[in-house]
Formats: sequence, C-alpha cells, structure tokens
Amino acid sequence: MTQKSTPARLQRYRQRNRRYEFYPSPDVMDIIEHHLATGAEKCVAGVLDNLLRAGHRAVTGNGGTK
Repeated sequence: MTQKSTPARLQRYRQRNRRYEFYPSPDVMDIIEHHLATGAEKCVAGVLDNLLRAGHRAVTGNGGTK
C-alpha cells in the first residue's frame, strides 16, 4: 500500500530538500558520465554531490562541509 502525500507534507519535504534546475554543458556532462561509469555512485545526484564537495574543498581549502 502506498501512502499519498498531503500538500503540507510535500511542502515540508520541499523546504528541506530544495530542487535545483541544472542543465550541464557538454563538457560537464562528459565529466558526470565518467563518474557514473566508474560505479562509485549509482545516480547523478550522488555524482554531483561528490563533485561539489570536492570543488568546495579545492576552492576553499576547507575539508568540512560548510
């Protein structure tokens, strides 16, 4: 049995889990596909999360998440 989402529940979910529209350029799509092919992540969201974390650490020198 599946549970239907109420409007309030969906609103709370969207407040906690923001959605970003993203249309990668061809060279970026090649990078994403490369990381998917390695099998370390099974979904694009996981690949993007890892790449953003690595980019953040590279740019800021901060190993943390903020």
